[in-house]
Amino acid sequence: MLAVVLLVVFQFDTSYKAFLQSPRSEAVFVGLTQGRYKISDFADDPVVLWFWRNTANDPQADSLLMRTHFRRNFHISAALRWEAKEADDYETAMNKLNLASHLDSSAVENFLSFLALAAKSRKVDPVISALALPVFTDFRSQIFFIANGIVLVFLAFFMCGFVYVASKTVYYLPVISHRIDIQEHGRLKGIIGLVALLFPVLVFRNLFLIFVSYAVLLLFVFSKHERNLLRGILCFMIVVFVFSLPLHDLMLFLSKDSKSYRLYEMVHYDNSMTLDSDNEQEKLFEAYALKQVGDLERSMSLYEEMYYTGRREIAVVNNLANIYFIYGEVARAETLYSYTMRAGSKGEPFFNMGLLKLRSLEYSESSRYMAEARRRGFSSSSTEPLDIMPSTSEFYRILLSEKLDLFGAINPIFFFASLAIFVLSFLPYRFPPPFYCTTCGRAICRKCQEAEADEIICKECFAKLKTTENVEMEQLLRHSVGNRHRRMKRTIAYLLNAIVPGAGLIYLNKNFSGLCVVYLVMLTYTPLLLPQFFVKPAGWVSLPLSSIFVVIAVVVALFAYVYTFLAIRGVHGD
Repeated sequence: MLAVVLLVVFQFDTSYKAFLQSPRSEAVFVGLTQGRYKISDFADDPVVLWFWRNTANDPQADSLLMRTHFRRNFHISAALRWEAKEADDYETAMNKLNLASHLDSSAVENFLSFLALAAKSRKVDPVISALALPVFTDFRSQIFFIANGIVLVFLAFFMCGFVYVASKTVYYLPVISHRIDIQEHGRLKGIIGLVALLFPVLVFRNLFLIFVSYAVLLLFVFSKHERNLLRGILCFMIVVFVFSLPLHDLMLFLSKDSKSYRLYEMVHYDNSMTLDSDNEQEKLFEAYALKQVGDLERSMSLYEEMYYTGRREIAVVNNLANIYFIYGEVARAETLYSYTMRAGSKGEPFFNMGLLKLRSLEYSESSRYMAEARRRGFSSSSTEPLDIMPSTSEFYRILLSEKLDLFGAINPIFFFASLAIFVLSFLPYRFPPPFYCTTCGRAICRKCQEAEADEIICKECFAKLKTTENVEMEQLLRHSVGNRHRRMKRTIAYLLNAIVPGAGLIYLNKNFSGLCVVYLVMLTYTPLLLPQFFVKPAGWVSLPLSSIFVVIAVVVALFAYVYTFLAIRGVHGD
């Protein structure tokens, strides 16, 4: 049903619309229904094939469509992906996706849908089909991966910083609450400070605000090494923000809300859309699109205008020669083909010259040019001269020439807050150490510490140790109290690590290895935890992608858990 709606709402092809409105559609329908025709009789007519498969849901029509060549069609491919999404079994879904990729082989939605089907069905064939698609050479797919790659890297760095700050907050929370409590050393020392420190968690509903609050607090207790790690995370976030400045333009392109997308659609998809060019750069796209829809006169006019004003790119000269070829102006076409063969390394001009020689019955010359085209990596079974499509570099040039919106994609608050914390980290003030009793691990300050044989301990431990009668008893007491402290510290590390692999290592001051693990894990967790931040192109239809992310996240998490728990086990927790 959705396929019918999409075909009505979106433009498929003018010939299909004309067929639906003509008496022929009724005659074909009646003939096929009554058995007077076979669908194989229309094997070379994609309009009838699509009409019949859409009307009768005949799988043979799908099979015949797979053998038919026509231009990319985004909307029909999307309709087929929807059918695959609603399919009840693997075979049906696979067949629908195969036909969808035949209609639009470069769509990133088809690539990801195959991978999603592979993850869901636990079969390898969809992966092979996905890897066979030329998705990474398509401009729209490249923009999709670039935009979401920037978002993923930024969010992973933020989540890595959040876990780092959260783990260090758990470690330093007793110290900060001990130092800021207004009761000084009363019976409930630290309770009021602890409640005050939990204020951001209880009040703020925003992870970034919580991150900023505790990052600023931790600057008062962080060592030089810990500050440097926090600065590194903030630097990476700032750098990613700077590199994300073109992200707004990429998002506009994917949402079909930019002229660059309309140029892309005009060039790549099967439609009758045209767009008047505003500058010399856009004329190449307009001329190519006009030729694809059969408006040879206007296309030739634009190509000739570019050619005679000095634009002698291979695509311009080759495509103009093809129009001359179609009009039978053999001498002019041959002259231009000769120029393109001398000026560039592409195989298309050699192939087209081979066709020209074949039409002139010069078989040996034709074979020579065809062989040269194959040597340059190009071959085709086409009987018509082939145009050179505008390259992705031309599309990038158009996209990047659009006005840059500095704060259109990522909220500038992230940038300025990260920059502020980075600057504050260079302030020299911090709470004076020591922070913890070396025996029991209790938070201490200068007012409640005692020196004992090159060690700083709390008054309670000092009093206990002074009551012992000999050195052996003192050592046993130290060992007993220290063991309790180490067990407690290791238990907290295990709990933190169970929540996020690597957080336990950060808690135990194995900061660099812990951060590496956390960042790797967050690269896989973020699409599941924060899917709303990622960019989906307009008209997005695909199989649910959560199965892909779950499989990747589970595999990475298993390795991360094994490594980090073994690492924590090897740490004494002193």
